[in-house]
Amino acid sequence: VKSSLEMKGFALIVLLVASSSAWTLFQNDAAVSCAQKQVDVLHLLYKVHAPIPSKHANLKDATDNFNPIADTSIYSDDGAAAKALHKDTEEHKVLGKHHYFSLFNDKHRHDALELFDVLMSCKSWACAVNNAAYFRDRINEGAFTYALYVAVRHSPIAHNVVLPPLYEITPHMFTNSEVINQAYSAKMTQTPGKFHMDFTGSENNKEQRVAYFG
Repeated sequence: VKSSLEMKGFALIVLLVASSSAWTLFQNDAAVSCAQKQVDVLHLLYKVHAPIPSKHANLKDATDNFNPIADTSIYSDDGAAAKALHKDTEEHKVLGKHHYFSLFNDKHRHDALELFDVLMSCKSWACAVNNAAYFRDRINEGAFTYALYVAVRHSPIAHNVVLPPLYEITPHMFTNSEVINQAYSAKMTQTPGKFHMDFTGSENNKEQRVAYFG
């Protein structure tokens, strides 16, 4: 009987500790306003082809000091996704920076989905932001951008966060060939110039006025 009571007491303590941890996690995440989440996402996407600037101190600190596999309790999958992506980045198995990213390439898509899985497994906003900042510096910019956009759209902890249009984040991907040729000629002749760019797609069709890789 004594042993049974001791086991029940131990189980109760474990339950209280777990409940306390879960409540603390909920409180910490609830304390992050939607406005702050919006700022975090915009800062993560700021000049995505360049390193995170020091003026975004919290993200810069996560980039340099966060360890995504140090505490796996912050993930719903016990850190399985984070461990997989961390291993691939450490072994240089992911698409390098400044390379063109395409969802039609299986390997490129795999890299993006690895980060997406990490972000979706995060239990709190702090976990997601720290991972996003850390891996932003270590995977391809296109893969990062795709993963972040899809995760924000699907994760309940990012509810009400508004994503900027992609043509604001990667405008060079929406530049038509005429402007590229004009810029190339100016570069070759060392002649400064301003070039008007109109729609990259079909001007007559409102739904196709902006074309990716136009």
